[in-house]
Amino acid sequence: MKISVITPVYNGEMMIKDCMESVANQTYQNREHVIVDGLSSDNTVAVVNNSKYGTVKLVSEKDAGIYDALNKGISLATGDIVCFLSADDMYAHTGVLQSIENAFQLHPGVHMVYGDIVYVDRNDLSKVVRYWKSSAFRPGLFKKGWMAPNTALFIRKDIFKEYGFFNLNLKMASDYELQFRFFEKYKLESVYVHDLLVRMRSGGVSNSSLKNIYKSLAECYNALRQQNVTLPFVYIINTLIYRFRQTKIPGEIKQLNLKQVKTEQRTVN
Repeated sequence: MKISVITPVYNGEMMIKDCMESVANQTYQNREHVIVDGLSSDNTVAVVNNSKYGTVKLVSEKDAGIYDALNKGISLATGDIVCFLSADDMYAHTGVLQSIENAFQLHPGVHMVYGDIVYVDRNDLSKVVRYWKSSAFRPGLFKKGWMAPNTALFIRKDIFKEYGFFNLNLKMASDYELQFRFFEKYKLESVYVHDLLVRMRSGGVSNSSLKNIYKSLAECYNALRQQNVTLPFVYIINTLIYRFRQTKIPGEIKQLNLKQVKTEQRTVN
């Protein structure tokens, strides 16, 4: 089973090395790293080309934003499973891809596997500022504000051909809309692994300011309306509550090591 890690990037020369290193250090070897650069104006392409962190598949061309880049990456991927790791994000430990492969092997009929992530301070990667602990999905959870962490979500590639790619009409919440389709609308089979998979630098586009948070939630609201969801406002309020609860960080993961996070490899639900 081959896993394709897709990384969208634009002007990420200062952070792309950490991302590439975390992929290259994975113990699971049947993988590829697809980097989709949006024609960066800095030295991102040079950093990728000169990197010693494994072999990558790089495309650098103008795109219509992050979700266009992700769609390109899906089309370029040759793996059975695809996942999305932003240029400023890193895998939490070297066994992430192996644990995901184990989950798919243990549950051969499953379409998606996902786990947990932490947000870390952009300038102090040992400082955890938010812990996104997920849970096993059941129909109706989106109404309670639930959503799987997109960077810790692994999806069978053939699912996109049947159920659609990222919606390019949404600029900040297409991941929410895609997950709603896959989990709630089409009720695709999923498995939650009790493991910390990704360290995500805080300050992403949708969370970088109150204005962007508002825009992101407004797009989520519109996406729900397009899916003919009753009372979409309830979903949005509960999404805010769900995010607020993620600021309660368990003591055992408040401090993380940059090179290696030693998390317990627990059983899959």
